[in-house]
Amino acid sequence: MIQRSTGSPSNIREWFAFYIKPRHEKKAAARLEEQFKIYCPLKEERIRWSDRWKTVVKPLVPGYIFANVTEPEWLHLLQDPSVFRTVCFKGKPAIIREREMEAMKKVLGETDCEDIRLEPLNKGDRVEITGGSFQNVNGVVVTIKGNRASLRLDSLNCAMTFTVSAAILELV
Repeated sequence: MIQRSTGSPSNIREWFAFYIKPRHEKKAAARLEEQFKIYCPLKEERIRWSDRWKTVVKPLVPGYIFANVTEPEWLHLLQDPSVFRTVCFKGKPAIIREREMEAMKKVLGETDCEDIRLEPLNKGDRVEITGGSFQNVNGVVVTIKGNRASLRLDSLNCAMTFTVSAAILELV
């Protein structure tokens, strides 16, 4: 069940991300769009086959679809054979804010956007800091707690470890 900290009623629509079986994104989205508000961004890509070029439509975010649903609809959507489960944060279904979905739609709608993957940071990943005092500095993830990551910077022949928001880190 969806556990909201505000105790809001189950008839409020909220955005959720769902894990989908590989190569089922378009089929699942088409099937579920008849009942729910679904967002599955697609892109056209030219593929070279052995005898010709072919334009295919692929999901821009492979393995995921997004749905704006109420709690009863969320439960019903999970019954679809192509849906594995809801993307969770700290053991609870991750609710995506409306403004975050709008920002994602804007970014994904740009024509120069290449392949996008939603990948969590892992211990040992080499990252670049994209904001703050250490902007454009590379480091290695030492630990991850919630939305914070401890990094090790190997500069000046000594190891410096500090914690930053994971939101300003990019995999290198």
